[in-house]
Amino acid sequence: MRKDDIIKLSIHIITEYYKNNLAPFFACISDDVLWIGPAKRQQIRGRKNLMQTFASEKHDLTFTMGDIKVICISPSHRVKEVLLHYDIYTHYPSGGTDAHDQCLHYTWCDKKVQTADGPKYQPQIVSLHISNAWPYDDRDVIYPVHSEHMFAAMRVPAESEQYITVKAADGCVHRLAFSHILYVDTLKHTARLQIHTESGTLAIHGTLSGFEANYPALFVRIHSGYLLNPAHVTNIRRFAVTLSDGTQLPVPEKRYTQIKKLLLSENC
Repeated sequence: MRKDDIIKLSIHIITEYYKNNLAPFFACISDDVLWIGPAKRQQIRGRKNLMQTFASEKHDLTFTMGDIKVICISPSHRVKEVLLHYDIYTHYPSGGTDAHDQCLHYTWCDKKVQTADGPKYQPQIVSLHISNAWPYDDRDVIYPVHSEHMFAAMRVPAESEQYITVKAADGCVHRLAFSHILYVDTLKHTARLQIHTESGTLAIHGTLSGFEANYPALFVRIHSGYLLNPAHVTNIRRFAVTLSDGTQLPVPEKRYTQIKKLLLSENC
């Protein structure tokens, strides 16, 4: 059970789950899975019971996910604990949207299963805990459809949002919305980069050239030390650009005309 594979699978399951596609989730749960839901004291034990409960859930809710932070630890070579931290936006038939800062804790275990080629070890979810404690209503099965909500204006990620996935210097994995990223620069005298977002700065291992090669159609190289998101450029003047948070980044004199033309075309 490779750590990187389990992280990718964990992200895939939850992003599909909130598209109301539960097939990847059901494909990975063990027969004795423990599911701890978002409502207080909401626990379901066993694959059969869990699938029956979800089959009885009727709702008209849709969801949008924001950025995801992933922490993975390995208590043993056959067990992985994966913690996801993300924003989830619940859209109600009334037209309101509710936002929650949610944590999701998977426990993965390599379990022996019978396959056409004989017994094999496969990673399965033995427990899953969704941490935001909604008040429970007997009229609800899984989601709090009948809860009273105070809806506020908020910025919800677009369905067409592009995401990038990076591993931070502290070992956490982050799924970041490209629209939240302002620019990327190099931490001097290190083999690290800094990703500057609307909510903070994230340090990752790597080189600017390598990062640029991974996302060639997203960022614009304005300098040997800077990649930026052209959508956040608010002003271009000789020889600098200003971003939406007020940050000013230098543009080399020799490349100023070329960069200005490129940024203007990107923002047309």
